[in-house]
Parts: sequence; C-alpha cells; structure tokens
Amino acid sequence: MEIIKNVKQPNQIKVALALAKASFLSTLRNPTSLFFSFFFPFIFISVFGLLGQGKQTFDIGVREASLQKGPFYEALQNIEVVKLVTNLSNDNLDEKLKKGEIPVVITISENGTAVPKNITGEPTDNSKDPAPNRQLSKQSILIEKSAAAPEEAQTVSSILTSIAQSINSQSTPESLKLIDLNETTVEGRKFTRIDFILPGQLSFALLSNAMFGIAITFVTMRKQLIIKRIFAAPINRSVLIIGEALSKSLIAILQSLLIISVGHFVFNFTLINGVTTLFNMLGLSLVGIFTFLGFGLVVSSLGKDEQTVAPLANLIMMPQLFLSGAFFPIEAFPEFLQPVARILPMTFLNDAFRKVAFEGLTITSVLPQIASLIVWGLLIYLLVVKLFKWE
Repeated sequence: MEIIKNVKQPNQIKVALALAKASFLSTLRNPTSLFFSFFFPFIFISVFGLLGQGKQTFDIGVREASLQKGPFYEALQNIEVVKLVTNLSNDNLDEKLKKGEIPVVITISENGTAVPKNITGEPTDNSKDPAPNRQLSKQSILIEKSAAAPEEAQTVSSILTSIAQSINSQSTPESLKLIDLNETTVEGRKFTRIDFILPGQLSFALLSNAMFGIAITFVTMRKQLIIKRIFAAPINRSVLIIGEALSKSLIAILQSLLIISVGHFVFNFTLINGVTTLFNMLGLSLVGIFTFLGFGLVVSSLGKDEQTVAPLANLIMMPQLFLSGAFFPIEAFPEFLQPVARILPMTFLNDAFRKVAFEGLTITSVLPQIASLIVWGLLIYLLVVKLFKWE
C-alpha cells in the first residue's frame, strides 16, 4: 500500500491535453469525420448562400384575343421578373392555369376611348400638344388567378395592380382612368408543400439505399474475403451482382411504398389517379434504383474500407440532394448552375415523380425522363466495368 501511495500521480492537465491531441489527430485521419466536420458544413453554407441569386420569373399567360399593345402591355414587357406566354392556345392556358403551372392568365381588351380633361372638367387646350383633345384608348384587364398556385398568383396580381395604378396616376386621375382591372379565381388542384417535397425525399431515399447499401456490402465482403469464398463455388461472378441488385430493388420498392403511403394518408400527398399513380411511381422507383446502383458500385470500387465509402458516397449524393430541385426550385440558383442541375439523374427522377403524382401523367408521358435515367445508368455501368474490383 505504501508503494502505491508513493507513486507519483501524473499531471492531470497534461493527460487531458494528450488525450485531446490523440483525439484530434484521429479525427484528422478519419475521412468520414473530416467530411462531416468540414466539407459538409461548407456545402450547406454554399448552397444556402447561392439560393436566391437566380432570377426568379413569373409566367403570365396571355389569351389569344388579347391586345398586345398599349401602355399596360408595354410596361409588362419591361419587367424582368415577368415572362409573357403568348404562344399557347386558350385550351392549353386553361389546363396550365388549373394545374398551377401558370399562376395568372390575362385578357387585354379595349374598353372605349376617353378625352383628357383638366381639373375644371374642360377639354385640355395645350398649345404645346400637337394633337389637343386627342382620344386615348381605355383598356380592360381581366386577371384569372390559379387557385392551385395561390402565393405566386397573388404576387403576380400585385405586380399587375401596381402597373395599372402607375398608368392611371399619370393620366389626370381626376378625370381619366385608362386601365380597368378585374380579377377572378380559377379553381384547380391544390399544390401543397408535401407535393413538392415528397418526390425529392423519395428520390434521395432511393439514392441513399443504392449508394450506401451496395457500396458498404461489397467493401465489407472484399475485406472479409467473403467474395473469395463465394468464388470457390461453381457460380458466375455476375450472379453475385445480380443477386445484390435484386435485393436492393426489393428494398427500394418497400421503401417507396412506405414513403408514399405515409405521405398520402398522413400528410395528404396527392396521388391524382390513386392506385394507378402509386404503381407508376413504384415503376419509376425501379428505374431510379437501376441507375443509382451503378453509382454505388463505383463507390465500392474506389473505397478501400467502410471509412472511405461514406465521404465518396456523399460527394455524389450531396450535390444531387441540393441541386436537383428536391427541396429548392432550380430557378432559385444562379444561372450558371441551372444547366448542371437540370441534367442530374436525381433531377430527372424528381420531375418524373411529380408529373406522375400531381399531374396524373402515365409512365409513357415521362419517357424523356426515363430515357435520361437509363442513359445515365448505361454510362455509369460502363465505368463500373473499368473500375470494379472483386478482391
């Protein structure tokens, strides 16, 4: 006991500092820790910093019979945040208005003429005016607002009202009102927040399943020599990949079914054609998992162990999560980023999900998105052939 008592106790401050140093060096040597400690926050800051730098525009449909002249129309053409849609038929405008794809449709028509008067009520007699007592065309503007996009419709309506008030205020308001506004609301399917968010969540869940599921599986099997033992049996190598792909595809179907069911029954996610829409979305999930599994196989080929798989997987996943329109409209990003965002595989899957779920389109109507996903898949699998390692 005396020997123990006489042992010199270490300096506790030095011990704490030594442990801190060891932990710090361990973190720096761990790729996963480095990613989530430094690179991941940098991505978040960058994405939210870039949000809003894109020029958001509002589409305004113009009816076929509308006058495309006069101070009101000219003022609209000069507003940067407004894009006039003049090349659609009335039927197409009605369809897009009900779906909320175009928040407002306007009809501009003549509403008689007016003679400017002075404050005494007499016609103006200005010697500097080469055409005194001239008649001015009055216009009536009918604003049709979409109930399916209420926030955008209200914003556009405010812009139109502001333009009309500005024109009227410059036209001797005591005696003349050149622009007369009327509003009406067109009922349509309500586009809720969950209708926008859920397709992105579903796409990201499929991507995560494919990336981490198959990548970690193959890295672990190589590390523990399981693949080498399997090859001792009389089976073809491709059978191993096919088996894993079938397993992940089954998980993807169950995953999609759970997410869609909870979204629909708990949060009122729109399935416009009910069970038919559900099966269409499950079919799209299979196409998505086919493409995303290729990315997982690439990561499993590049990663040496479980610690290096996570950073590599996140390098592929995070740009798609933020730039694919899963949570933020692509139009909110700077223009130089938007072309990149529009060709990401997750963007194509998001678009297909939304068109099928909310607009009620069939699988055949989203063939361009499906074809783009398949092209991505073929390109990735060509890379897998070059990179994949069995041992």
